[in-house]
Amino acid sequence: MSVGKLTRYGLPFSNVVANGTATNMITPGRTLENFQLKLAGTLTKAMITLLRIKANGKTVIEATGTELDKVNAYRGTGTTALKFLDVFFTDYSLNNELDRQVGAFDTTMGIANLTTEVTIAGATAPVLTPILVESAAQKARTGEALPFAGLLTKLLRYPYNISTGGRLPVTVPFGPANGAIIKRLHIISNNGTVTGVTVKQDSLVVHESVKDENEFMQTRNGRVPQANMYTIDFVIDGDIKKALDTRDARSLEWLVDFSGADAGNILVEYVDTLGNL
Repeated sequence: MSVGKLTRYGLPFSNVVANGTATNMITPGRTLENFQLKLAGTLTKAMITLLRIKANGKTVIEATGTELDKVNAYRGTGTTALKFLDVFFTDYSLNNELDRQVGAFDTTMGIANLTTEVTIAGATAPVLTPILVESAAQKARTGEALPFAGLLTKLLRYPYNISTGGRLPVTVPFGPANGAIIKRLHIISNNGTVTGVTVKQDSLVVHESVKDENEFMQTRNGRVPQANMYTIDFVIDGDIKKALDTRDARSLEWLVDFSGADAGNILVEYVDTLGNL
């Protein structure tokens, strides 16, 4: 019998303690669509102070539980249940199966080891269960890898701090030296003072908005703007072909306007090869 999608428990976490880093291994060999954490005991998402997934020792996912929950909630796919935290490689908010599967993590493509680290703080009796949603390797009937099989979703995190209101130029990896495609960029702030963003590639404006305009466009397309998070979404209509391809870019400017002092983290959703970034 052929099964198109598998849902199964992952290997158990070790060192699931009140304050510490729990770890587990994910066995390579299929396409990983979703890595889901089931939280029980006293564990909440806010107590996950950092979650990392590493492939061959390279970080491909990095966020706190709260940050990851905001990113998931923005997509509008109903993924914010208190007991479950999803790490999506397949983007179920996009238009069709091809769009959704670009970035699904084909772990047959040279992956020797795949590990998860979950840093927990303040949970007196945490329980953590991994659940894997997987599909077949991304290969044609002839056995050849599909064109996008070597790409995977990355969620990488960069801190920022601005001491007064004004415009802050932000730099994230891009371009021919790194070769990355950007789906979305999320500015998660402590004080919610982001009022607008301008993005320029090779001096050409590719995005400019202020907060109410940006959130209206997102709501109109079924997305759910989040408090204290300003999202620049290049695939807002669900078409992966409209993602920001920076592989031939010579410059990429992110100009963020603030109404006052603030700090936080910028989370970038990339579609990229493992060796870059």
